[in-house]
Amino acid sequence: MLDEQVSTYFWSCSVFDPECLFSYIHSLRSDKIITKLNEMGATVEELKRENRERPKVAFSASLSESKGPSSDDVILVYKHVFNNVGNAYSPVTGIFRAPVNGVYYFTYTAFTTSSKIRRVSLYKNVHLMVTVTDDVSDSEDSGSNGVTLQLDAGDEVYTRLMEGFNIFDDNNHHSTFTGFLLFT
Repeated sequence: MLDEQVSTYFWSCSVFDPECLFSYIHSLRSDKIITKLNEMGATVEELKRENRERPKVAFSASLSESKGPSSDDVILVYKHVFNNVGNAYSPVTGIFRAPVNGVYYFTYTAFTTSSKIRRVSLYKNVHLMVTVTDDVSDSEDSGSNGVTLQLDAGDEVYTRLMEGFNIFDDNNHHSTFTGFLLFT
């Protein structure tokens, strides 16, 4: 196609004019470059629009106080909220409620001191997913666990301190709970 355009333009130039031919070829390349840049610009704008419309969900919080031992399992309420994009985590109940269907990642850290033992589990709705356990092997210890979960809108995720166990936290934020949407 380019050869045909060059040939047509070449014959329209008076006699053989290299500058005329160079100018035409240059203008073709410029037009193609401008066309390609416009296409790329449109693609970038489309990606920006898709990103603006994509749900944004992320939270991170710490307990801010120690808990346990208790005679029953207790849902842990992480009251110190570092961020709560999308407001899916409740610092009143300690429960994350999925606002949209998607794949989410959750992690939590549980810290204990002195001779206290620790067992904290993460639940999806009423189903145990993962657990952190520690016995009395040293004076301070923390354990973490994480899991990727497929959630439907309305599913709940929370951590639970198991009956008879302890967890420690203070203003240094040792015990935390974090979660975020990976993709829908």
